[in-house]
This record gives sequence, C-alpha cells and structure tokens, in this order.
Amino acid sequence: MLHSILKSAAVFLLILVGFVLILLLPREQKITVFSAFHVEADYPFSFELYKKRIRDFTNYILTEKGLGDARSGRTVREESAIFVLRSIKIILPAFMVSMLLGTLMGALQFYRRKKFTGKLQNFLSWLFSSIPDFFLFIAIQYLLILLMQQGLPHFKLYGHENWYSFLLPLLSLSVFPFLHMSRFTSAALENEMGEEYVRTTYAKGLGDLKALLHMLWNCWSPILNQAQLVMLYILSSLPIIEKLAGYNGAGKELLFSITSNDEIKALSLMLPFLFIMFITIILSQIAKFWLMPKGRP
Repeated sequence: MLHSILKSAAVFLLILVGFVLILLLPREQKITVFSAFHVEADYPFSFELYKKRIRDFTNYILTEKGLGDARSGRTVREESAIFVLRSIKIILPAFMVSMLLGTLMGALQFYRRKKFTGKLQNFLSWLFSSIPDFFLFIAIQYLLILLMQQGLPHFKLYGHENWYSFLLPLLSLSVFPFLHMSRFTSAALENEMGEEYVRTTYAKGLGDLKALLHMLWNCWSPILNQAQLVMLYILSSLPIIEKLAGYNGAGKELLFSITSNDEIKALSLMLPFLFIMFITIILSQIAKFWLMPKGRP
C-alpha cells in the first residue's frame, strides 16, 4: 500500500508542475493596427518569453513568501479559501450521493434485474446518463420557472447567498456519477455470478439476498476504484455548473482567473482541487486495503 501511496504522490507532483507550466504559457494578446480597416490580433510565443514568465512567477512566490495579497486587501490564500469552502458544499455531498446511493441503487437494480422495474430502471439509467450535466441544469431551471408561474413559491435560482443555493448545482452534478455507479455496481455484481462461492450460497438455500450481500462485499475493490473517476468528473464539471448557476465558488472563480490571466489566483484555486483529488485516491487505496477480501486480486 505504501508503494501505491508514494506513486500517487509522485503523480500528484507531476500534475501540479504540469499545470503550473501550462498556466504560465504566454497568452498576452498583441494587436497590430495597419490601418483603420485592418487590425490583426496575435498571441506571440517564444521560449525566451516563456522562461521570463516562469522566472517572474518564481521570484514573485519567493519574494512574497506565498501567493501574496488580493485586490480586496485579504491574502490570496484567505480569499481563495472563501470560494473553496462554498464549492465544498457541492463537491462532498455530490461525491457521497454518487458513491453510496449509486452503489445501493446498482445493487437494487441487479437484485430486480429480471423484473419489469429492474429493466425500467436500467433503461432510465441509460437515458439520463446520456444527457450532459449543463443541459440537465438548464432543463431543471426551466422546469422550476414554469412551476413558479403555476403557483410554486418563488425562490432565487441564481447566486450563492441563500442557504439552498447549492442544491440545484449539487443535483445537476450528481446525476451522471450517480447513474455511472449504479450501472457499474450492477455490472460488477453480474460478473460475480459465475464465482464458486455464489453457487455454494445458493446450494445451501440461503436465498438471493444473502448471495447479493456476499457478492457486494467481494465487489468493494472495483467499486472503490471508481471513486477517482467520480471525483474527477465532479471537479471537472464544477466550473461550468457554477458559472451557469451564478454560484460564486472556486470553479467559477477559476474560470475567471484563467481568462483574465491571473496566474496566482488560478493556482490558489486549482491547488485545493488537486489536493481533493489526491486525498480521494489515497483514501480509496486505504479503504481497498482494509476491505478487499483476502486472496482476491
């Protein structure tokens, strides 16, 4: 397990360095005016300019002994923490809903796979998993607007100021990973059907439910492997969902800082996302070490 953790830490550092190098690529626009009707915009690149940006960035970090101060008067770290904490209210519940409820739904789908409800559940999972999360978010917003016109109590659909502001982005972000975990769990249980212990369970007359519990326990390893994919999907989809919702969290601010060439702020917002991803990988590996049945790969 220690080897896996060290390997994950090395990959984390490589990704961090790679992100910083990409972030520091020259992106300043150069506009050349030839005449009143002829204007050209270009993004010049040279290794000398690139090295200068890396050198200036390094000097800034060393001089400020950190990320420095933001325009608001607070430090960049303090200001970024405000946005990250807002996004955490979406990220963690979406991850828990996807992993826990998605796994339970997949077990239920497998248990009822031969019945009409199981087949209907499988069809609905396939249908909704093909819908992009941003389209689902817009559709839910539109539906709520129609319901408000029909008498539903009015509430704000945008912003982050209200206690319920995170619920709509949370719902939109959870749908795809939830359905992914449901389908994956059902498929993993299906693969267990040919194992000897399953036939032994049925031969002893212990029934479907007891067999399902045995199979689910032996599926923990592949299920936990999906934790990384689920968290990656949530983090990668968060910026666009926050932007659509007007939710002033870390994802939305990250997009703004990148487009406005604010490398320091972008780094301060990206680091927590990378750290969350790293922690997810480490915790899933630890959980696999303790939960994976002995003698199974």
